[in-house]
Amino acid sequence: MEKDPLELFIDRELYDSLKGFEDTHKNLTAALRRLRQGAGEGNPELMQQALARYSDLMEKQGGFTGDLLKTVPAFEVRTYLLEEFHPAFMAALEEEGLAVEADYPVYEVFPVKIRVLPDRGAVQVDDKIVRCLRPKMLVQYLKRIIKKLNAGSFDGKKFLLSLSRAYDLLLYKFMVDKEIRLNEQEVLLKDVYNVLTPLPQHRQEYSLQRFAFDLHRLLRDDCTLTPDGRQLWLGNVRNRSKAVVVPDAQGRPQRYGVIKFYRGD
Repeated sequence: MEKDPLELFIDRELYDSLKGFEDTHKNLTAALRRLRQGAGEGNPELMQQALARYSDLMEKQGGFTGDLLKTVPAFEVRTYLLEEFHPAFMAALEEEGLAVEADYPVYEVFPVKIRVLPDRGAVQVDDKIVRCLRPKMLVQYLKRIIKKLNAGSFDGKKFLLSLSRAYDLLLYKFMVDKEIRLNEQEVLLKDVYNVLTPLPQHRQEYSLQRFAFDLHRLLRDDCTLTPDGRQLWLGNVRNRSKAVVVPDAQGRPQRYGVIKFYRGD
């Protein structure tokens, strides 16, 4: 596969100017130290030498700055995000072993959602605008987010209890509406999520992706038995609009759409 155009632009077209800028900056810092040394020692000769050196370096730095001011804006960010970002991003994810559900411009690297915003020259990671466009660096950023989420505290028993209570509430409402008695009836998983997040601000703070992540941790930890002795069950659905994508205990993505709690034999 060809190298990512953004990497080629930075590593080749900008390399000489960036390196010259950085090296000159280091020399400017050294000249400033000598100027301070001369002032501290009361040594006008050393100060004059440092000032002359600093002046020459400033002129040189101006050349590098001018080159970068011309070259950096020449890169067409919108075109890159529209036409060239996707294959480079997918390759970077594969290199790091991260599974992705992709339908450009939207990606889900569970449980993080990414959206490419060409007109803004950025990507959106969950609800945050990010301008780290180099695919390899963006993938490293995603890995840090996922690592932090996995390291966060999780009370599986408490979450399971919340699920069962939301399920019972939906089941009771169904029984009242239909005027019938039900037991161990399947309900939509997204309806349970809506019960747990009744207000829009709740859904902002606790997204559907985070809900799916907690379900994944529940299955991973094999925490599926409620305090009252009922077993959690999740069922797959074909309708994508009703599904919540959740990796199972083995990490295989499942499209769960219904949930129930039942008593074993």
